[in-house]
Amino acid sequence: MGTRSHKPSFVLFDIGQSGCMTLSKWFAAHKQITFQPDILQQAVRFPRLNVYQHIRHCSTDVYGFSLTVEQLRQVQREANPNQILQDMHRGGCRVIYLTRRDALRHAIATLKAYSVNCRFDIPETGTRSNKLTVDVSELLACLKYLDNQRVEAKAILDEVPHLELVYEDDLMDPNMYAATAQNLSQFLDVPHIRPVGNSLKLVHQHLSDIVVNYEEVIESVENSDYAYLLTNSRHLLTV
Repeated sequence: MGTRSHKPSFVLFDIGQSGCMTLSKWFAAHKQITFQPDILQQAVRFPRLNVYQHIRHCSTDVYGFSLTVEQLRQVQREANPNQILQDMHRGGCRVIYLTRRDALRHAIATLKAYSVNCRFDIPETGTRSNKLTVDVSELLACLKYLDNQRVEAKAILDEVPHLELVYEDDLMDPNMYAATAQNLSQFLDVPHIRPVGNSLKLVHQHLSDIVVNYEEVIESVENSDYAYLLTNSRHLLTV
């Protein structure tokens, strides 16, 4: 995108499971916005040009898309992903960074979405419940992976102006949706962004109500480098 200014655009940047799906529904329901998730989830020869082409061919007033650290680093194999975001910003693309404070719940949510080893409890009714059994070794590996992704995200965002939304503050509680939508409208200069979709959130429950092997999970975390997640310092990163 270089330094040329194009049609108004924005990117949701995160490391996954941080509220992108919720915001996607809000944007998809807005008549002025075209939103496409994960446009760089497959390798392309020129990522910047690919983004620019999506913006140029957009039929609405504003184009938005999502992007993750993994897509920049592992999929596109960008040596300097910070430069890509810098170029996007100079071209008029506004950056929204989605993050989560509770690393343990973030890891469990990630495993719930992607792990084949994550088993859901089947009650006597025969229907799947929200309770799941977590593979503790996989959980620890996921915690390490997400920590590395957070560090990468901060480096990629270095000196890139952006709006930061914290899942627990802005997207977990439906009572905060209206304020978050207004914040987005102001940041993107797009009027009348409104919350839509399902407001049910995994994080409204205690972990013992969600995880079948809760005691095993807690014991495993207590005996790992991530014991701090069970203390008042759980917002800190392990680097």
